[in-house]
Parts: sequence; C-alpha cells; structure tokens
Amino acid sequence: MKEIIQLIQEVERLKFIPRTGWTYYGIKFPESVAEHSFLVAFLSLIVGLLLIKRGENIDLKKILIMSIIHELGEVKIGDIHLVAKNYLGFDNVDNAEKKATFDLLNGTNLDELKEIYQEFMEGKSREAIIVRACDKLELLLQAKNYKLDEFFKTNENLSEIEKEEIIKEIFTYLYKNL
Repeated sequence: MKEIIQLIQEVERLKFIPRTGWTYYGIKFPESVAEHSFLVAFLSLIVGLLLIKRGENIDLKKILIMSIIHELGEVKIGDIHLVAKNYLGFDNVDNAEKKATFDLLNGTNLDELKEIYQEFMEGKSREAIIVRACDKLELLLQAKNYKLDEFFKTNENLSEIEKEEIIKEIFTYLYKNL
C-alpha cells in the first residue's frame, strides 16, 4: 500500500505542472497537465461511446486507462513542448517519458498499466489511435481558446486527428463553430 500512496502523491503533482508549450507562446496562466489529461479522458470517453453506439468493437476500459495515464511521465520530467522536443529529439523525450512512467509504476503491482502505456506509445492499436487523436484534439481546442491559430497549420497537430474519422468529424465541426 505504501507504493500506491506514493504513486498517488506523485501523480497529484500533475495539477501543478503547466503545459509549457502554452507558456512558450506567451500564455501567462496555461492549463496544467492534469487539466489537459482530464479533457483528453473525457473526449476519449465520448468518442469511445459514440463508436460503440455505431457498432464498433473497441475496448472502452483500455481507452479510459490509456487516456488517464498518457502523461504520467511528466510527473518526473515535466511537460516538454514541441520546439524543445525538436532539439532534444522525439525519441529521447519518448524514452525519458516511458522510463519515468515505468519508474512511477514500479513496485505498485500494476503492471497492466505499463502494458497499456506501452501500447499507447506504440500508437498502433485502435484504442491507442483514438487516445492519441483525442490528445491532439484537446490541444487544438485549447489552442483555439488561446487564439493560437498557428497550431492549426502544422502537420504534427493534424496528422493524428486524420487517423480517426469520428474525431475528424468532431474537429471539423468544432473548428467551424468555435
């Protein structure tokens, strides 16, 4: 139980870690990583339920777990924005996030979370594609709120959304109506 309590206390730090990409673009009080993660989880839930209603066979439990834990590594390494990732190397940042996530989970007897996180990082399963697209959708919703239209012109932000038709529909509708 000691390890579980330590995990909870560490993850709570996400409430205080700002999304640094927004500060890079001049936003004084950006959303926290925890706020971002909550909306990613909510978007993933809605998309998952809509897909199930359309008769698709997806694992909603896995989608929710994946969306909740997708930023756990940032507890240890912080949020690293896109410009910094270009200099540090995307693989280096991904490896650091994975190591930090696994370090957080070590000793908790929650190895299924490591497996689901690994699946998210690989981005090949339908569930991972959905969560990764919802992660970008949340980013673009926030960019729209912050009036940072340049985020809508980069392939890095739009390519994940293009992989999932229903998220593309949601994005198109929101973009036209926000």
